[in-house]
Amino acid sequence: MKNNTLVTSIEQVIQAYESRGFKIQAILEDGQFKHIQQIIEGKGISMNICAANKHVPEIERYIRTIKERVRSTAVTLPFKRYPP
Repeated sequence: MKNNTLVTSIEQVIQAYESRGFKIQAILEDGQFKHIQQIIEGKGISMNICAANKHVPEIERYIRTIKERVRSTAVTLPFKRYPP
């Protein structure tokens, strides 16, 4: 992605959270966002960029938790098959 697209997308997400009353203080990201680090940090948001070929542990744990919850809920439903 281009830097302008990344910055615009991040600003939209930040505005969406701030409109709900949240204050963004830090963003956990991978190496794709390294080029726009100065732009985002200029807005007062710290960026924690993960090393190359690594994953952000907090995000990976969150994804795993969501998957476990979806699977446990799906098992309790009375259906044998689910539509695609």
